[in-house]
Amino acid sequence: MRSSNFFRKPETALQRAHEFISVGKERDALQALHDMIKDRRHRVWTKTHEQIMMKHVELCVSLRNSAYAKDALFQYKALTQQINVKSLESVLTHFLTLAERRTEDAQQASIEKVEEIDDLDQADAPENLLLSLVSGAVTQDRMDRAVLSPWLRFLWDSYRNCIDLLRNNAMVETLYHHIARQSFKFCARYQRRTEFRKLCDILRLHLTQIQKTQHLSHVVKLSSLDSLTIMQETRLIQLDTAIQMELWKEAYRSAEDLHGMMQLSKDKDKRMVKPTSYVNYYDKLALVFWKGGNSLFHAAALLQKFIIYKDMKKSFSEEEAADQATRVLLATLSIPDGSDSPSDLTKHLDIEEQHIANVRVLSNLIRLPIAPTRVGILKECVRLGIPDIAAVPARKLYNYFEREFAPLRLATSVDEQLKTLEAAGQDDYVGALRHVIATKSLKQLSAIYDCLSLQRIRKIIPFFTPMELERFLVDIAKHRFVKAHIDHREACVRFTAPENASGTDGAQGVETIRTHLEDIFVQLRDTTNILDAETGKRVKLAKAKLDRQAEIYHHTKDQDYERMLNRRRRIENNKETTELQRMQRAQRAQQEAARIEEQRRREEVARLEIEAKENEKKRRLAEQQEVERRIRQEKMKQIQSNPIYQSIVKEKGEEALKDMDPEAVLREQRDRLDAERREQQSKQQVQEKKFDHMVRAYHLEEMKIRKAQSDERAATLPTIFDAYEERRIRTQVEDHEQAVDNYNRLKIVRDDALAFIETIKQENAEKFAQRVQDWQEYVDRKRREILNKRHEERKQKRREEYEKKKAFEQQLLQDEENRIRRQQMSGRTDRIREPLPDTKADQDSDWRRGMSSRPAPAPAPAPVRVPREPMERAPMRERTLPERPPPVATASDVDTSWRKGAAPAAPARENIRPPVGEDRMFRREDMKPRAPPADTKADEDLSWRRAKPRAPPVAAPQPAASGTADGGDWQPVGRAPPADTKADEDLSWRRAKPRAPAAAPAASGEADSGDWQTVGPRQPTQPAEPAARKAYRPPGSGDRKPIERKAYVPPGSARPPVNPSVRRTNAPGAGNAGADDDGNWRRKK
Repeated sequence: MRSSNFFRKPETALQRAHEFISVGKERDALQALHDMIKDRRHRVWTKTHEQIMMKHVELCVSLRNSAYAKDALFQYKALTQQINVKSLESVLTHFLTLAERRTEDAQQASIEKVEEIDDLDQADAPENLLLSLVSGAVTQDRMDRAVLSPWLRFLWDSYRNCIDLLRNNAMVETLYHHIARQSFKFCARYQRRTEFRKLCDILRLHLTQIQKTQHLSHVVKLSSLDSLTIMQETRLIQLDTAIQMELWKEAYRSAEDLHGMMQLSKDKDKRMVKPTSYVNYYDKLALVFWKGGNSLFHAAALLQKFIIYKDMKKSFSEEEAADQATRVLLATLSIPDGSDSPSDLTKHLDIEEQHIANVRVLSNLIRLPIAPTRVGILKECVRLGIPDIAAVPARKLYNYFEREFAPLRLATSVDEQLKTLEAAGQDDYVGALRHVIATKSLKQLSAIYDCLSLQRIRKIIPFFTPMELERFLVDIAKHRFVKAHIDHREACVRFTAPENASGTDGAQGVETIRTHLEDIFVQLRDTTNILDAETGKRVKLAKAKLDRQAEIYHHTKDQDYERMLNRRRRIENNKETTELQRMQRAQRAQQEAARIEEQRRREEVARLEIEAKENEKKRRLAEQQEVERRIRQEKMKQIQSNPIYQSIVKEKGEEALKDMDPEAVLREQRDRLDAERREQQSKQQVQEKKFDHMVRAYHLEEMKIRKAQSDERAATLPTIFDAYEERRIRTQVEDHEQAVDNYNRLKIVRDDALAFIETIKQENAEKFAQRVQDWQEYVDRKRREILNKRHEERKQKRREEYEKKKAFEQQLLQDEENRIRRQQMSGRTDRIREPLPDTKADQDSDWRRGMSSRPAPAPAPAPVRVPREPMERAPMRERTLPERPPPVATASDVDTSWRKGAAPAAPARENIRPPVGEDRMFRREDMKPRAPPADTKADEDLSWRRAKPRAPPVAAPQPAASGTADGGDWQPVGRAPPADTKADEDLSWRRAKPRAPAAAPAASGEADSGDWQTVGPRQPTQPAEPAARKAYRPPGSGDRKPIERKAYVPPGSARPPVNPSVRRTNAPGAGNAGADDDGNWRRKK
């Protein structure tokens, strides 16, 4: 049974809880208090509620019950946020203080338990040793997980719940930031990296919510100076904590948050952000950049800090200026080459745009309009006079880096100054400066020397060990700062031409690597042959193997060439497929964009609807506020007897408080307390000024001591310099004497060494000559291959230009023929047809047979026709030809005795169109690709197709006698490819092997399986007329040259005899022998 059912008053619940605690039932006491807090009947705050909450949080901390604590705190916030916010602050502070104290006690208990040793003779029990080996952790870590970790988890949950409770509330804004700073201290003290990241994300989320809810009345206003200042201070503490915990990624994100807060403050008022804040910000940002390895932006941040610091400090002392200028100059000089451009990996991965975006973001962080560069920072330093202000070692380093060219002594001189910096405690940039000066020295050496020994390089660059030097050479060669390679056999470094060290040579770099690998292979092979005793036998075997490989190559070179051609075709096909896929992707992208646009439109409509609802809600809220105003006026009348109200009336009068509400009265009381606090702060500031005079006096005394130290140092420096010079001269004299001894010792063996070198040259003379000859053959072969490739490309280009021109001419001719045909058709339909009732076509449906009564070979059933007058027919231009119904089969459709005897006729045509249907289609399996006619200029001169000129073409065999010519029929005007053209004999540009000549056309009298046959004489046509095209020849179209015609012969039928009586001429006005010869068969002339 729930205990809260028996309590009608808060005091009873509190007394009952004490009774439970006295008997050791803390959980029952917590349940009783929790039910009391959640009871909706007690919604008016009293002092007892605060006592209940104090006891409640104590029990929650004792039992580590964060869920009950969170629920109770949210309930208490709803109860007190409009009445007594101080009570809520007291409860939260008490709760967090208890949690922190219990966590510290747990940490101390964990340490004490580890220090307890039961038996001094046996400190580590066997089970403890075994457990440490299995878990891999020390005893303290295991004890922390068992004792401290639960309290750390509870304390973190407490901080997080309190921050969520107080978020976005102007009344508890100060407490919110105080708890956030306590959370940062918790993370730093116990090294809770994960919790720190979560805490930073929570603060960013709360800031985003504040920006979205600025229209509400109770939220934190970003236009307030106090709010922005306290937010900025919290973000600064967050950045300090991240740096302290060495979370550099989170430190960078915190710097971004701080920059955004400063920009927000600057947008409100430029005077909001003080120069001191900028100096602190740039100092910490420079540290983040340095830890992140970005020396370029590290130097830029320090330069910005120096500029602001110099403008801020009115009394900028020489020591401060020298210190700041030295740091800026050293940071600038430590910027490596290529840091202001994308790396090779960035270029290879094609992420240069992302790199540019990152650089732009970093530039915004340090308030620069453009990305900084090493040259630009150095120019700005020179403009500000930083090299002249900086310390002497930094100034000398600047001169060595930027003003001198002495590769042999540059590194040695710089190393001396770097040792001076190390002795002075400024060793942060020593490693980076050594790397930069070593790179600069090698660049200068590569511009002077082609080869340099490793021993001498170690003398020139003295601060690297042999292994470090070799690693350094590999790194700078990899990044293409210097193009060099290490020759371990000769113990030297060989440099190449600097123009090839750009890092952009693709094919040349690959060729260089291949040549280098070949050289390694040859050297290793020669070494193996020298060490092998059976050198002659191996040479013979190698020669036999080489001959065998040459024979195999000559045997398979044709197949290899064919394979390469096939591979080229496959590549072209793959390119086409890839282009098609790209187009499809582009189309899908357009569809996706359209879909997104439609979705955006729908969202816009939904947003407008939501705005309408919000406006309606605001109207109702205004009405509710009016009602509340009237209620407040009624309450003011009720509280006029309050002593606080009476005191305010005595000071301000009755008229001033006429429109005030009870909240305003309470606010007036708080304002009085704030005034007293400000007066107290002003008194403290006066005391601080008095303290400043004391500090200034200390500084003056300190300056005197420092001046004495400087004078003492100036007196001792000449003695130190003289000792150093004496030691240097003595060392150089000893080195010279040693060098002379070495020269005299090596001079004795000079003649023998030269003789040995000459012997080696003579022994390898034949090999050298053979290698030169092989190289010359290789160059000649490559030259031939390139020339052949260019020749093929030119042929292909000319062929493509010819085909494009030919296709364009064909298209023009086709357009012209279509235009003429449309004119002819429009001329027919425009003519008015007169009724001719006395024509044979109108009187007899068997007009095709004339007077003959010969029955049709395959009579069809008589069609059922609806008679109509001739004038009822609609004009042809008003009819849609594709929708015309098919004609009814008649006897005249199968009887063509009037044209060519008793042979079966071809199927009737519906209208004057090209032949359609299954029976009138070309058989594609029997058709061949048609070349231009043999008598055109393109056939006579085909030098563009091959390298050698061709002979004049042989005349094609004449076809059989031509068939009948009709008027208004479709005629194929294309020509079959002649068998004797060079285009049919040489088609190597289309395929790998030449094609056999095409067979001659069959005789006109022979029958085939439904193919088209030449039935008329072919005359040469105009060169501009394209091949393989059918054109409509209307009757009376003018004088044209005889053309080739093809008549369709059904499968299984013989060649019909030609009836000369039905042939028509092309002359205008000639008579027609049949109805098909004249389109005007419906009327007589």
